[in-house]
Amino acid sequence: MKKRSAVQTFSNMALLAAVTVVLSFAATMTGYAAGAKYPSKPILFVVPYAPGGGTDIMVRVIDRVGTQLKVLPSPLVIENKSGGSGVVGKSYAKTRPADGYTITCADDSSTVVDLFGNSPWPYNDFTYIAKLNRDYQMIVVRIDSPYKTLKDLVAAAKAKPNTVKIAGTGVSQIDVLHVAMFEKAAGVKFNYIGFDSGGQVMTNLLGGHIECAIANPGEAYEQMRAGKVRSLGVSSDTRLGFDSAVFKDVPTWKEAGVNVSLSQWRGVAGPKGMAKEPLDWLIGALKKITDSKEWQEQYLDKFLQVGVFVTGAEMQKEAEDEYAVYKVIMEGAGLLKKK
Repeated sequence: MKKRSAVQTFSNMALLAAVTVVLSFAATMTGYAAGAKYPSKPILFVVPYAPGGGTDIMVRVIDRVGTQLKVLPSPLVIENKSGGSGVVGKSYAKTRPADGYTITCADDSSTVVDLFGNSPWPYNDFTYIAKLNRDYQMIVVRIDSPYKTLKDLVAAAKAKPNTVKIAGTGVSQIDVLHVAMFEKAAGVKFNYIGFDSGGQVMTNLLGGHIECAIANPGEAYEQMRAGKVRSLGVSSDTRLGFDSAVFKDVPTWKEAGVNVSLSQWRGVAGPKGMAKEPLDWLIGALKKITDSKEWQEQYLDKFLQVGVFVTGAEMQKEAEDEYAVYKVIMEGAGLLKKK
C-alpha cells in the first residue's frame, strides 16, 4: 500500500476542515432562516410622511412605549420617507421582503390616493396589521387672524372664492377630501395648498403663508396651548371630551353652521403576503402597547386621540367599506379621477 506524504495528509485535513466549516455555516444559516424566533433583529418602520405630523407622532410613541414596556426586544428603526402623499414611503416598504421586518403606516389616505389615480398600487395591496386610532379635523387660524369664528371664515371664503388659502397634508389624500366635504357643506371654495406633514402645515400657518389650515387636534395642540393658534371648530359629532381647557370652547362644525362631521384613522400595515408568525406577533405586541396606561397617557391623552383596535380581516373589511363610501363622495365632489 502506497504511503501518503505528510504534505498530502495535511492538505486533506485542511480540505476536510474547510468543508466542515462551510457545511456548518450553511446549516447555521438554514436554521436561522427556517427556525429563528421572530423578531430576531430590529424592525424597520417606514413613516411615509415628514417628521412632526400625526403619523410620525404615533409611530414614535409606539416605539417609546414598546421599548419602555419591553414589548419590543429592541427599538424600532424609524425612517421617514415623505412624498407623493404617502406613496413614496409606502411604495418603498412594499418592495421590502414580507418577513415582518419592514412595516409602514396604514391609513385612509391610501384609499383617497388610489381614488385620485395617483397610486401605482391598489389601496388594499398590503397586509393589514392593526388600526390604532381615530382622529378628527379642525379648522385653525393664527391667534391674530381676523377670523374669530368659523362663520367669519366661511363669509370671507364666500365673498372671494378660491382666494382664502387653506393648508393640509398632501395634495391627493385625506385632507383634500375633507376640505372638499367642508366646502360642499359650507358652500365655499378655498385655495388648497398641500404640504408633506402636519408639522409643515403648522409652520406655514404661523409664518403667515396661509390664512387657515385643516389639522388634527394633536397637530395643533401645542400651538393652541402656547396661544399662537386658535381653533374655529372641530369635525366631531360632539365637542371634544379631552380633559384640557384648550378645547373647552371649541365648537363642532355643525354647531358653527357647517353641517358635516368626519374623522380619519391610522394604523400599521406590512407588505402583501406576510407570514402568520410575524403577523400574529406584531398584533400581540401592538395590543399590549395600546392596552397600557403608558399608551393612554403618552399618546391618547397627550395627543388627543380616540383609541381603537381593529385587526386583520376586520380591518380589511372596514377599509373596503370605506373605499366604497369615499368613492361616492368623491364622485359627487368632482374629485374622482380613477377610471
